[in-house]
Amino acid sequence: MQSKFLRVQVRKIEIDKWCEGCALQDDPGQDYVFAWIKQNAAWFRDAWNHSLCRHCQSWRICGHRVLKECREYKNESLDYAVHHNN
Repeated sequence: MQSKFLRVQVRKIEIDKWCEGCALQDDPGQDYVFAWIKQNAAWFRDAWNHSLCRHCQSWRICGHRVLKECREYKNESLDYAVHHNN
């Protein structure tokens, strides 16, 4: 099973690749993915480590945005506690 971070990073790469494909009106291919990793993996990891998304219930939906502030933030551990302490 992929870690939460890897799932979010793959989603971010997919979104960026799709946007690039729209701009090019063509599939940028696997080379785009490798270039993205080389150019962006370090900053994305750092952004993830400092984001609210790491601990949010909605990380699967919008975690790729790696936000430090979010009105929609709901701590994941609070949801876990509610469902597992009964």
